[in-house]
Amino acid sequence: MLLSQPRVYTEDGDDQQYQNPAPIPRQEPIPGGVWGLELSWDRKRGYMRLIIPGLPEGRNKWYFKEFLGRCEMLGADNERGRLMLRGLARIENETLTLYRDPKAKPHPMVDGGVRREPSLNRLCYRRADSQWRLRDEKADWNAPDALVIVSGMVGTLVCLWSPNDQVAHVFHDGFVVVKDGLAHLYENGSYPSVVA
Repeated sequence: MLLSQPRVYTEDGDDQQYQNPAPIPRQEPIPGGVWGLELSWDRKRGYMRLIIPGLPEGRNKWYFKEFLGRCEMLGADNERGRLMLRGLARIENETLTLYRDPKAKPHPMVDGGVRREPSLNRLCYRRADSQWRLRDEKADWNAPDALVIVSGMVGTLVCLWSPNDQVAHVFHDGFVVVKDGLAHLYENGSYPSVVA
């Protein structure tokens, strides 16, 4: 059996879809406090990137190769391929850990919609269409409901992204309700199991 070689990061071009294997250079700590955050993939550097828009240019970006924690998901910028978050953030080595603001209210449970049961949900941006995809990673690849296109995302993001994943993926470990094209993210165990 012939196995194909995985694509890897290359330095020519400016549209890197695979993680740069080089270590991330030393970074200053992220300032304490609750921030509005932008999460995106830096296609020129080949690293995942966190931006705090309220800080001065040159001192407002951090790069990472692993992503953990939980935070508020405020929405998605479909034109730029960015997730808009809110929370406290910490970078240690090449790992970004997010913490939900302890004063934040839970995301309200939506009425109606289609509930996707607790699973490992991959959130990914398709730049060619400026759209977001939500894939149930525990479902069979060809299952009819494994992949759904959404207009955006809000709620509580329970974040996972392993340093072994060489592609710019963000995972939500929880359940999702999709209503009118919008994905509402919820933490497992926080809400009733039936959508009214």
